[in-house]
Amino acid sequence: MPNQERGYHDIGGDPRHATSVSSQSMEPPGWAHLTDALRTALGDRYRLHEQRRKIEELGEDVYESVTYYEIRVIALLEMVVERGFLTRDQVTMKMAEITKRGR
Repeated sequence: MPNQERGYHDIGGDPRHATSVSSQSMEPPGWAHLTDALRTALGDRYRLHEQRRKIEELGEDVYESVTYYEIRVIALLEMVVERGFLTRDQVTMKMAEITKRGR
């Protein structure tokens, strides 16, 4: 099998990403459960492969600068905008409203 170049998101077994394993448990951010809730709310309109494709399209700079859950939320947003479920303006307005409320 030819040696294929891996994508920036394919870090499994890559020694550049090898770190020691911590025995400390890290709690996910308080909003992490909403990531799964959003996917569930989409029901049959959600496709895992579409979200995975969006993750792969984020670009290495974004992928390396955000957390696990942030990656998934960004990809989910890109997917729902691409599919026409929401517009980017709708999302931006709602985010501003939530920020103004302090939540």
